[in-house]
Order: sequence, then structure tokens, then C-alpha cells
Amino acid sequence: MASLRDIKRRIKSVSNTSKITKAMQMVASAKMRRAQEVALRGRDYIAALANVFAHLQETIAESSVALMQRRAAGKVLVLVVNTDRGLCGGLNSNLFKEVLAKCPADADYITIGSKLAPQLTKAGRNLAATFSVGDDFTDSDLKPVLDFMRNHFTDGTYNKVMVAYQGFVNIMVQKPHVQELLPITKEELLAVAAKDDEPDTDNGNFILEPGPAELLNAILPLYFSNAVTQLVLEGKASEQCARMVAMKAATENAKTLIGDLTLEYNKARQAQITNELLEITTAMKAME
Repeated sequence: MASLRDIKRRIKSVSNTSKITKAMQMVASAKMRRAQEVALRGRDYIAALANVFAHLQETIAESSVALMQRRAAGKVLVLVVNTDRGLCGGLNSNLFKEVLAKCPADADYITIGSKLAPQLTKAGRNLAATFSVGDDFTDSDLKPVLDFMRNHFTDGTYNKVMVAYQGFVNIMVQKPHVQELLPITKEELLAVAAKDDEPDTDNGNFILEPGPAELLNAILPLYFSNAVTQLVLEGKASEQCARMVAMKAATENAKTLIGDLTLEYNKARQAQITNELLEITTAMKAME
């Protein structure tokens, strides 16, 4: 059995750890609320952008728009949106399993977040680049990633761009998803527009200047940029939720461990007192 001093030292150590995890839980909770609000607001904006396409679907061909062109030749690029920091439960490991299961092994990979970069390399995946963005990132922070994907798709280096990310469902549930980013399809835009709570049902004739193709070529890069931004926001919201839940569980486990150690300490102390009483009694009888 451990000595009283060792048990007392362990109780103090676990208590200090509990204070740290509690503080991290509170910080993650505050960040989670902000990230959740921004992520949910972004969904409405994406739907509104896609809703514009509903008025153009009859007048535009996919082959005439750069981000909608399909090519037979070329490689696949996969964007993996993970975290820069740990302590968020199984968030990254679950996403990594989804990547291995659904993404081509011979594709090129880029990451937003550095946690999965070593694992991708260890798994034999070709890691082309790694980017990092903070919790309060701006459009300029994502510009290098967006330019990398858009430019290499339009110049024919890649015929498809995929993304793997953690989809935010609620505080307790975050689900890994893998989906195609480029080429953008007509069906995708109409499906996103259909999710709009207040769709524009006025399908009258529109006079478009300079024209449908030029308008779509201007709107689709904006849609693509905001779609990627939305996926990163979903990942940030999922990260903070997972970290808050993980730190809450760690705090509760620390309290349970402190209770067990306190009980062990009391038992050891009681045993020590009993032994001391026995020694005193034995000494008194020996003196009679």
C-alpha cells in the first residue's frame, strides 16, 4: 500500500489537473458558442448564394463554367480540415478513419490544421501542403488554400477536389464527412438551394447583364470560397464542442479519482492509527 505522503501527493496532483481541465472546459465553452453561431449563420448565406443559380439553370451549360468543368485526366486533391491542437477526444482519429476509408490512396492531400499531417504521411498518403488558421480566422487567412485548390483545378492539374471535415450536428454529436468540392455540379447547387428556409419562388424572366455565363463565372468563385469557409467553420465549431465535452469528462474523472484517493488515504490513516494503538497497548502490557 502506498504511504500517506504518496497518496496525499497524488491527491494534490490530481486536484491541480482538475483545475486546469475545468479552466479549459470553460474556455472551450465560450469559444464553442461563438463558433456555433457563426457556423449556423454561414449555412443561410451559402443557401442564398445557391438560390441565385435556380434562376440560371435553364440557360447555362456546365462546360462553359470553369469551376463546373469535368475532365477525364488528372489527379484527385483532398483537403482535410482537422485541428492544430489536441485534447478534443476522438475528433481527429474519427476523421482520419473516414479519410482512409473514402479517399483515394493515390491522391494528393493538403490539410488545414496540423494534427493529422504526420498520420497521413505515415499512412503513405502524399501530403502536398499544410495550412493553419486560427479560431478567429479571416478570408485572407484562407486565401492561400482557396487559391491552391482553385488554380490547380482550373489549370488541369487536378480533375477533382474532395474535402474531409467534421460536420457540426450539435454539442454532443460531430460527424466526419467526405464530399466533392470541385467540379461544382448543378445538382449540388440546387440541393443546397432547396435547403433554404425562405426560397425565392419567383421564377419570372430576368434580364441578365452581361449574361448568364459571365454572371455564373463571377458567382461560383464566391460560392466556392464561402463553401470552404463554411466547412472550416463547421470544423472549428466541432473542435470546440469536442474539447469542451472532453475536458468536462476529464474534470469529472479527476473528481472521482480524488474521491477514491481520499477514501484510500482515510483507510491508510485509520490503519496507521490502529497500529499505533496496538503498539501502545502492547508496550503497556509489557511494562506490567
